[in-house]
Amino acid sequence: MEPNQWKVEKFADIAWEEWVKQVLDLHRIVDAGTIYDPERAQLNEAITAILIDGLMPAFLELKQIRDPKTKSLPILDRQQPYEDLARKLWKAYKEHMQAAACLAGFKIGFLFDDEKKFNAGVEAFCKANPNLRAGFQKFLEETRQSWQNDLSSFRNKWLEHPIGDRSKYDKFYTPEYAEAIFEAVWMAIVDIMAILLELKLQPGVRLVEQHPDDPGPKWAQRFRFDHPAFRKLEWRRR
Repeated sequence: MEPNQWKVEKFADIAWEEWVKQVLDLHRIVDAGTIYDPERAQLNEAITAILIDGLMPAFLELKQIRDPKTKSLPILDRQQPYEDLARKLWKAYKEHMQAAACLAGFKIGFLFDDEKKFNAGVEAFCKANPNLRAGFQKFLEETRQSWQNDLSSFRNKWLEHPIGDRSKYDKFYTPEYAEAIFEAVWMAIVDIMAILLELKLQPGVRLVEQHPDDPGPKWAQRFRFDHPAFRKLEWRRR
């Protein structure tokens, strides 16, 4: 059938959340860069997969956790949304984000390796990409230490192959940590992808964010494009 003959159905009951907005805005950065079709289309599809196959299903688990009715369910039923949330977040982060990064021309598998391989891999990556933003290595190190290693351990060592003491993972079964880990994952995905995609912009073009003290109207998107030539044009207009 032609597209105008397709049956229209509601895909998900999710509002225009900030995480939806920021992931979709990555398309704008891709389209402004030097990756061209068919690779551009493939990359944009991979970014959409982060959202539709990873973060959206995870958010539906988070909505269930938020539902007051969940507290009255039997223990196994109460635990299931927390475990499914972790699985889906890990899929969005490790599987879908890594696939998108690869289509952009960046192999970031080192991010998910043990400490020794990570250190060697990130150093080699930074040397191979000298125009990377300063602090990228430190950002990845802090990401691993603050939540990534814990989420990886919970998913791999308890949910998929249960070993050890379950009490080590008690925090993953609390509403507060569920909210925190969801935010940490989607923000890391956007930050990492934006930093990588910035390397694919035209020479001299960088991404900038609105200063928190800017008295002007709030920007519609988190990122804008900046280049010395843009600032000269703005000065001439004045």
